[in-house]
Amino acid sequence: MSIFKRIFSSYISHKKVSIRNSLIASAALFSINTNGAFAESKNYVAVEPLTCDIVKSIALPSDEVICLVDRKQDVHDLKISPKQARLLKKADKVFTLGTEMTPAMRNWVKRNSTVVLGVSAIDIDDHSDHDDHDDHGHSAKKHDDHDDHDHHDHGGVDPHVWHDPHNIIKMGEVVSKSLKKDVPERKLRKAISNRFKTFDKTLEDLDKWIVKQVSTIPSSNRVIVSKHKAMDYYGDAFGFETISLLDFLGHSSSLRPQNISKVLNELKEENVKVIFKEQEPASKLVNNLSKQSSIPLSSNQIFVDGLMMEGNTITVAVHNTCTIVNELGGSCDETTGFDLASNWGSLNQ
Repeated sequence: MSIFKRIFSSYISHKKVSIRNSLIASAALFSINTNGAFAESKNYVAVEPLTCDIVKSIALPSDEVICLVDRKQDVHDLKISPKQARLLKKADKVFTLGTEMTPAMRNWVKRNSTVVLGVSAIDIDDHSDHDDHDDHGHSAKKHDDHDDHDHHDHGGVDPHVWHDPHNIIKMGEVVSKSLKKDVPERKLRKAISNRFKTFDKTLEDLDKWIVKQVSTIPSSNRVIVSKHKAMDYYGDAFGFETISLLDFLGHSSSLRPQNISKVLNELKEENVKVIFKEQEPASKLVNNLSKQSSIPLSSNQIFVDGLMMEGNTITVAVHNTCTIVNELGGSCDETTGFDLASNWGSLNQ
């Protein structure tokens, strides 16, 4: 059974716990309302699936949060339809990762009703509280030089900040502060703060869990090789060197012999154990490089641009971590990861 199927199966098995927690949260909100703190329900639109999951985890259950983009859609290539434009115009607020991830939002981010919570809106975590990562063979390259010439070119800024849980907490802080501005009632603002506390704790627990899993990987194996530059925040946070194949090759459709030779030498020098695929089936680029270098492809893909088809923000972090850890010679405690995903799921039932 694949890691994804095990995660999803465990996630479903925790639904009873999630529903119970949801009922408790609803009862608490009902108690707040019956004590005289009434508020008009708000209508929010969250553009990207990841953003939607974050907003739903913090917003009051009485508020409506509409997910603008389906999980099957690549937000890099989004073209806003007339129906989607109407939803954006009608929303009390719009939440988005910003134009670095979703270029189609360029005409919307300037509006007063739009809240950006992506890379341009937060101070990127400097991992000052991750000193213990130095013991894990930390050799990650900084992510200042983003030179991706594929369709994932983000204009010099890497938007994939959520691969570090501490950055998600900062994204959640942006959401929490914005939501509390919409409710004058003190008890409802406190309810939002309490939901953010659970959000915060779950992500801190996720961060600690990832550190523990990574510690099982031999230090010489901690190299993540993938197609495009998306895992640098993860590598910087948890002690990996990250290699983007497109840094060497430019656009994946122009594979010049000298570039191929350069990347093959780099993979050999770095003692690379596996090349992580980002899609199923694997792209022609990574397939070819795997064959020419005799380096195997990962048995499971990693999800770098957002959520999986099922599950939530924690689910994808657990999946990616277990894929990376198991492929690089470590041992991943999936059960604890499942529990964290379930705790998060209880927030947006």
